[in-house]
Amino acid sequence: MTYPISDMIIRIKNAYKAGKERVNLPYSGIKENICVILKREGFIDDYAINNIKDGAFKNIEIKLSYFENKKSTIIDIKVTSTPGLRFYKRALNIKSYKNGLGMEVFSTSAGILSDVECREKNIGGLSLLKVF
Repeated sequence: MTYPISDMIIRIKNAYKAGKERVNLPYSGIKENICVILKREGFIDDYAINNIKDGAFKNIEIKLSYFENKKSTIIDIKVTSTPGLRFYKRALNIKSYKNGLGMEVFSTSAGILSDVECREKNIGGLSLLKVF
């Protein structure tokens, strides 16, 4: 796997399209931080970190969120930066995504932050993904 964040996004997108209730991912710290932001913004219901085989491996189990009519809360989720092409933004250039209905996630010197937090703290960084 060359880019774990892209793998995470594709797994979430495919699970929503298949109508699954949960999706499992291999664990990493950056994925956990992204899950924290997605949960806080209401794009997923919950997540849990599980140990597999006596603590040798960890995985993240994400409980997906749906509206009452079984329509997914995430309309579109895209990876913006890849290992071959990175997109950095200054704090002044970070605008609200989809007029505030969506969000953009950044990797900054202060950790993984949403676009709103980056504007509040006046910090720019590497754009990881966009969610709508």
